[in-house]
Amino acid sequence: MKKISMKLSEATLEEMCTDKFKRDFTNLLRSRYPLFYITHNEESRLVRFFGHYCRVKGYDCYTWNSYEGLVSLVSGEEVTGLSEEIKNNPLAILDHIISKARGYEKKKTSVEELKKQNINGVIFVLLDYFRFIEDDPYIERRFKAMTNLNSIVQTIVTGPYFQTTDVLTNLMPVLDFPRTNRKEIRHALYDVVKGAEKGIAGLYNITKEMEEELINSVSGLTLVEAQTALSKSLVDDHTWDFSIILEEKKQAIRKSGMLEYFDQRILMEDVGGLKNLIEWIRDRKRCFSEEAEKYGLRKPRGLLTIGMPGCVTSETKIKIKKISKEGNLKVYKKI
Repeated sequence: MKKISMKLSEATLEEMCTDKFKRDFTNLLRSRYPLFYITHNEESRLVRFFGHYCRVKGYDCYTWNSYEGLVSLVSGEEVTGLSEEIKNNPLAILDHIISKARGYEKKKTSVEELKKQNINGVIFVLLDYFRFIEDDPYIERRFKAMTNLNSIVQTIVTGPYFQTTDVLTNLMPVLDFPRTNRKEIRHALYDVVKGAEKGIAGLYNITKEMEEELINSVSGLTLVEAQTALSKSLVDDHTWDFSIILEEKKQAIRKSGMLEYFDQRILMEDVGGLKNLIEWIRDRKRCFSEEAEKYGLRKPRGLLTIGMPGCVTSETKIKIKKISKEGNLKVYKKI
């Protein structure tokens, strides 16, 4: 069972995140950097990554939050025998970590004992800790104390955005946890299929045929949002319904408060003229396929159209040429 679990962790770790993030994360751990920050948009997925990473790479890992207290990521159980204060006092958990780090720093035999168990280090992950950092000199001082330690204990602060103080900015490197990728979405898609295929005949084969469209339809959502959208489609219609999936995407966009979604009610057949533009759009549609991504083709980042023929000023032409030379814009003269 343990061997299968390790293989599963290795396979899952391979598909999660980006190679760059895993490389940067590994480098910070190997350099024994005592304190750093990771931003994320999905806590459960981040914790899942820590679990698989630490199992494969040989780290003892604990998560902390103000509700559950200190939890072992290996067993999933709360660490007992600690002061109840650790649960609701953000200073108490820092004192505990510093004490552990100093213990390993002074007692080298304890480090050797861990290495005999194939444990390369101890990681503490502070969930939602960004809420406590701002304008708290006691937390700031403890973080500074952590950065002066030379130990196998490392601390990771997490939050949806980077929150620190002027004093800690240069002492706390930051990594951005990547958004859900296509491999993770594909895995989540077939998890949904697995749970529903007994009640829907031929669902697996239908999904195989529509796989790329389904993955594209939920791209940009968190893994939980993607699974929710896909599940709702099957519950409502017992088949894949892109209108239901799109509605979930609209909800996610609306919640962000940054963008507003407008329904596209005009078909390409409704557009008069612009033959070259229409051909360009239909041709570039293939750039969004997985095949094009594997081949190395870049996705178009947008389309800029300017005025009626002959009304573009000389100043605008100069700006377009400049952007085009920088590689950010492809210029088509006859659209």
